[in-house]
Amino acid sequence: MPLVYATADDWRTYNGLDEGAPIPANLAMLLQAGSLAVRTYTSVTVYHVDDAGKPTDPFILQAFKDATCAHATAMDALGIDPAKGGVVEQNTYSSKSISGASFTFNTAEQTDIVELKQRIAAGVLAPTARAILDAAGLNAAGPWRAG
Repeated sequence: MPLVYATADDWRTYNGLDEGAPIPANLAMLLQAGSLAVRTYTSVTVYHVDDAGKPTDPFILQAFKDATCAHATAMDALGIDPAKGGVVEQNTYSSKSISGASFTFNTAEQTDIVELKQRIAAGVLAPTARAILDAAGLNAAGPWRAG
């Protein structure tokens, strides 16, 4: 079974939801994808782990949990389902008319969203999750500490 850094309860807490609040049907897969992205992002950092491979330092473990939850939340908000293996977007239009009504879409903004979805679906850590790990000093650029 893959290493997962956060639970459904952690996800609810991260998102400020009550214990009985509904969760996405695919939350387990979202948390697995988030954990894998966190593990990949922190692959060159040094920290102590337990027998299961989780950080033993409570501060680092909390950063892993929060980053996993942030990534899972971003995937859910963007409509990314890890089971589907990627993002499929419909064509976008700069303008459209239906029965006399006219619609114009900001295609540059849509393109940015599609690119973000594709990057996150491909396993690139969501920006908020990356910021959480960076703030905890858990990125490839360091600083590295020992002791």
